[in-house]
Amino acid sequence: MKHGIICIETEWQVTKKSNRLTLNSEPLLRYVSEMYQVPYFYRRVATRAELSYYLKQFSKKEYEAYDVFYFNFHGETQRIHLEGEKVDLSLDELAEMSNGLFENRYVHFSSCRTLLGSDVTLEQFKKGTGAKVVSGYTKSVESDLSALLDLALFGEYFTHKQIPTIFCNLEKRFQGLEKELGFKVLK
Repeated sequence: MKHGIICIETEWQVTKKSNRLTLNSEPLLRYVSEMYQVPYFYRRVATRAELSYYLKQFSKKEYEAYDVFYFNFHGETQRIHLEGEKVDLSLDELAEMSNGLFENRYVHFSSCRTLLGSDVTLEQFKKGTGAKVVSGYTKSVESDLSALLDLALFGEYFTHKQIPTIFCNLEKRFQGLEKELGFKVLK
């Protein structure tokens, strides 16, 4: 399978003042794209409607080679925060919205605490969406540290074929950072 990344990121600058950041994951994606020769798509969303629109677009045949979904949001326990909404989006709602889009793909949440909570619920998300792998963080994360681990994760993913090798190498090389961020993976 050819590789590629689809990144959907929050509107960091149009949010309540305490959450406002001038972040953008696209430079990280450009680096990964050039380093590992993988294409990417980058989109920003603030509402459920925008997220739903892009998920539908990315379900088209022309995007089937893009095997990584990279979600970069504010998060809470098993939820992501859409800046234009009053209520966070649960992983169950995201699974329903995805409508099979994550099947046999890698889904990574670069957001605070999204993979915190019941392992049963997380396994249901993985199984219900058909995702090959789901990963993310169980703790509040600083954006620079999570970007470093995300970069290392993509590097391992795009240079190794075997899922166990990817995570064995990541743990061996970045164990301290994984622990600090509460990195979690469901394989």
